[in-house]
Amino acid sequence: QRRFSGGPKLLKGLIPAFGWLRHYHPGDLKGDLSAGAIVAIMLVPQSMAYAMLAGLPPVMGLYASTLPLFIYALFGSSRQLAVGPVAMVSLLVFAGLSSLAEPKSEEYIRLVLLLSFLVGIIQVALGFLRMGFLVNFLSHAVISGFTSAAAIVIWVSQAHHLLGIPSSGGHSFLHLMEGIAQHIGETHSMTLILGMASIGVLVFFKQKFPSFPSPILVVLGGTISVYGLGLDRLGVKIVGEIPQGLPSLSFPGLGLTELESLLPAATAILFVGFMESISVAKLIAAKEKYKVDSSQEFKALGLANVISSFFSAYPVTGGFSRTAVNYQGGARTGLASMITACLVVLTLLFFTPFFFQKTS
Repeated sequence: QRRFSGGPKLLKGLIPAFGWLRHYHPGDLKGDLSAGAIVAIMLVPQSMAYAMLAGLPPVMGLYASTLPLFIYALFGSSRQLAVGPVAMVSLLVFAGLSSLAEPKSEEYIRLVLLLSFLVGIIQVALGFLRMGFLVNFLSHAVISGFTSAAAIVIWVSQAHHLLGIPSSGGHSFLHLMEGIAQHIGETHSMTLILGMASIGVLVFFKQKFPSFPSPILVVLGGTISVYGLGLDRLGVKIVGEIPQGLPSLSFPGLGLTELESLLPAATAILFVGFMESISVAKLIAAKEKYKVDSSQEFKALGLANVISSFFSAYPVTGGFSRTAVNYQGGARTGLASMITACLVVLTLLFFTPFFFQKTS
């Protein structure tokens, strides 16, 4: 009996989810179901948008919102962290690889999957070396400055979508501003009206009803408007058809030269993504009075990236806004993320044909 008494404790140490699954409280199910469904509705359009920001086909955002969520739920130490594609990591992927290959090309996608594998391997290694304490040496001022700068670049990089003008093709702030200035006279009025109306709704609900999931309302309203009024026939660009089904197993080729060229981008994604993840995870853990293990977080995110890179998923981490929605939605355990992943899988299997219906 003594020989096996430490078994559950050891298993819990290897797979943290074993602890909450073994002692799951039925009263938590309602909150987990609610949060999982709310985040899934938010994540489907959001993940496709982030994939486009990364220079990838929209469907890869959905691929990155399935298996990584399961893996993190099993190995992560945070009960409410919502893992998946995020804006800053997507921007870093595009900035790091757009000079190496044409975005959305087969070579670009292969490099992105290789990048995801590289990021994950480094994260797992740091986790097993118990290097979670490294986050304590990253200045809050530096992280805050980087986050603010990234937000500005993300906004500018999406301005051509808001204005309905051609993209400059670059990723630096000055290059993007130059492209906007060159094509500002080609602004598509209907696209701009739709975009500004969406921003107005988001700002209104953020100020008046901050807990209301306004992005869902904007997505539904925009979709209904485009389909019902046939705005795509008036020049409003839409995503178009999304492939149906789950990704197949793939093995991105490894090359020493390629790994060297990807290392700078992998390092930036590693630390920036981890800081975003660990900061929001610790914030919520403090409110819920439990501890988050930084080294275990390295392992969980690393495993999510390594394994998922073989299934067409690009680098993921925990996101601020999505985690907040998950927490406010009532998430009590990692089951909420598993439910989110299941709903995204169902979307890929059965509902992607409904994303694009040609107007007559």
